[in-house]
Amino acid sequence: MLGAALISVMAGGRAMAEDLREVSRAQFQAEVARLEQAVAACKTAANGCDEKDVSTDERVKAEGSAQGFVMRWEWLQTAIRDASKAKTDERVKSMGFAEQHLEELAAEGAAADLSGGDAAFAKAREQASLVLSRAEFDRATGPTWWERQMSRVGVWLGAIFGGIGALGEYAPWLGTLLEVLFYLAAAVGILFFVRRAFVRQRLAISLGAGAAKAGAWDKEADDWAALADGCAAQQQWREAVHCLYWAAIVRLEARRAWRHNPTRTPREYVRLLKPGSQQQGALRSLTQILERVWYGLRDASDEDYQQARSLFDGLGETQQTTVGNA
Repeated sequence: MLGAALISVMAGGRAMAEDLREVSRAQFQAEVARLEQAVAACKTAANGCDEKDVSTDERVKAEGSAQGFVMRWEWLQTAIRDASKAKTDERVKSMGFAEQHLEELAAEGAAADLSGGDAAFAKAREQASLVLSRAEFDRATGPTWWERQMSRVGVWLGAIFGGIGALGEYAPWLGTLLEVLFYLAAAVGILFFVRRAFVRQRLAISLGAGAAKAGAWDKEADDWAALADGCAAQQQWREAVHCLYWAAIVRLEARRAWRHNPTRTPREYVRLLKPGSQQQGALRSLTQILERVWYGLRDASDEDYQQARSLFDGLGETQQTTVGNA
């Protein structure tokens, strides 16, 4: 019988090593019928549950074309033992499963006796073994760890989208709401970029020749330049270069090249100007002189000051400036 044969295969080598009681197929069928009566008695009353009524494991002998197999009754012993201590509903349910399984064993045994089903099963298994022994199955491997993880992600996404689809059936207005929210988000994004473009355009225009000068910033820039001239007159070249640098920074702030932020470093000011512009080149050169004579503590000379002064004056003559990231 098919079910009994499968139980025999699962038992493996353990059955071969054991000295089991051998029974004929007819004796096995009679044993199944007796066990059905024992299960029915246990199902009726708890005092009728006696695991000793269950037979020990046995080996059913091969007869004719039908192969032999080993039958393990541990599952039934455990079920009856647990049923004797269980509540009525649980005992009835457990014994109902046991009855069903015994009926299947009896039906499979009867079918095998009539049609030689075990022989058909053995033949089918032999054919399957021949197919699996082919060369193309030698390289067959299971899924990799990555493939298993991707499969889990796919199942998870499927559950999410399946839930959304079910939600749409209960809330048909949800699709319209999502569509409106999408268009609103797109409109807000467009307005944000248009506003940013206008701000940049106004700032670029304000940096041109026609932009009005901020009097207070320009005066401060002139004060820094005058202080630089005073230091140069006393041959304090390092201080003179330092004053000219800050005069340049204030002058560019007067033209709104960036927002005022005293925490910036000299090189950050250079990066805020339009790449490749005349202002950026002049400020970069002036910054290099400052770093060498002020931060580098190098000796300065009149030549350094005159070069810095020329770069500072060039900033005032430049007509086109475009900001970078202010």
